[in-house]
Order: sequence, then structure tokens, then C-alpha cells
Amino acid sequence: MRNPVPQPTIFAMREDTGPRRSPDTQPAPELAVLVPTRNEAPNIEELVRRVSAAVAGIPTEILFVDDSDDDTPAVIRALASRQGGGCRVSLIHRQGAQRTGGLGGAVVKGLRATGAPWACVLDADLQHPPEVIPDLLAAAVRNRADLVVASRYCGQGSADGLGPVRALISTACGSAARLLFPLRLRGVTDPMSGFFLVRRSAVDPDALRPRGFKILLELLVRSHGLRTSEVGYAFAGRSAGQSKGSLREGLTYATSLGALRLGRAQWRA
Repeated sequence: MRNPVPQPTIFAMREDTGPRRSPDTQPAPELAVLVPTRNEAPNIEELVRRVSAAVAGIPTEILFVDDSDDDTPAVIRALASRQGGGCRVSLIHRQGAQRTGGLGGAVVKGLRATGAPWACVLDADLQHPPEVIPDLLAAAVRNRADLVVASRYCGQGSADGLGPVRALISTACGSAARLLFPLRLRGVTDPMSGFFLVRRSAVDPDALRPRGFKILLELLVRSHGLRTSEVGYAFAGRSAGQSKGSLREGLTYATSLGALRLGRAQWRA
């Protein structure tokens, strides 16, 4: 008989700058900030501080879905227990065989776990500035959008933080995606973005088949009838740690494009 796969460890603790209140008096979160993490311990404290400042006045949960082998989970727990910041901090720590789908799988796990009507996905490395989150929410309301992409390639957007080689790769991958899915990606200038806001009720996590790190493309292609909008932002340099981008991730992306294209062809048949 096979041993059952252990369930992820889930940790939640309220952060608050004022007196502690009973959990049942806390407002339900209107926004979940979903942060997939893998060995990002040096960035966690600054990320929570900046997110909390950016969403002040909005009931928000910061949900880390963590695949780390270092002390990132311990840093999150310690930070939540000793610091105020106005946001509820939650942690889902995936281990071993639970780490399916890479970063995309972590995001889908977070979408399933949250009850907030809006979810904002961003990386923990601070290359996605949390200060843009209110702009994404405002664009969603203003344009009645289901999904708002933080784009490096529209308005005042900039991809300078990528560096010349990664910028070239990102542009090429985005062009390939638009070539294969011209209708689904119409009006989307940055399908490779890892920074976006989505209306939770507009997507079905069970319909997603995440592979690697480009979950936005998966959402755009597999979710029917999404009303989209964009907000330009400046992609920053990494604060600490090392980039997770690799040749393996590039090959995974190419495989994902093929699988998505094949799936679209089967849907039409």
C-alpha cells in the first residue's frame, strides 16, 4: 500500500499595528496578494512592509505559497508573529511531491485557498513593485475588467530591470505567444508578465494546467470571456537572491506553448 502524500503545512497569523482584536471581528479580505516563493528569505520582510503600506485601508491577506528548501517559511512565521503591518499573513508550505506545476502550480494552489474576491499575483524578489497594486485595482473597477496585467511594455512601463539578454528572451517569448494566440492575447502587450490582478470568480483553477512560471498565459488562454486591461509599470532590479530563470524554464515554457496550442485546436474540433 502506497504511503499517502502529506498535506501542505498551512500557517496563518494576523498582523496588526493596533490592539489585537478577536479573529471573528476581522473583516474578510477583499484582496489576496498571492506570492509564490522559493528560497527568498532575504526579501520577505521588505515585501510584507511594502505590500502592507501599498494596500493600507483595503482588507488584505498576503498569502505565501512556498516551495523553499531554506529558512523562508521560518522567516514568514517569525515576521507574522512579531511585526505589525495591517495585513493578515498566511503561509502554505509545499514539500516534496506537493510541489507540482512549479510557480504556476503554486499560484493555482493560492487561488484555490483564498476566499477573497480579488487576487494579485507578484514575485517575492521585489522586481514587481507592490506600490502598483492600487493602480491595478483602480483599473479593474474603471474598466470593469476581470484581469489587469501589470505590463512592462505599455504606457510608462519599462523592462530595464531585466537586462539586455533577458529582455530579448522575454520579447521573443511574448511575440511567439501572440503569434499562436492572436485572439486570446489581443490587446495584451505583456503576456509574459508575472504581475497581475484577477477577479477570483472569473477563473476556474481546475481548468488550469500550470507548467513552470508563466501562469498568466495559462489564464488568458484557458479562461473564456475574460475582460482584460493593462497598467504600465517599471520592472525593477532584483533586491536579493538569484533569479529562478534558466534554460530548463525556457524549455518548459516552449512545451507549455505547444500544449496550449494543441488544446485550443482540440477545443475547436
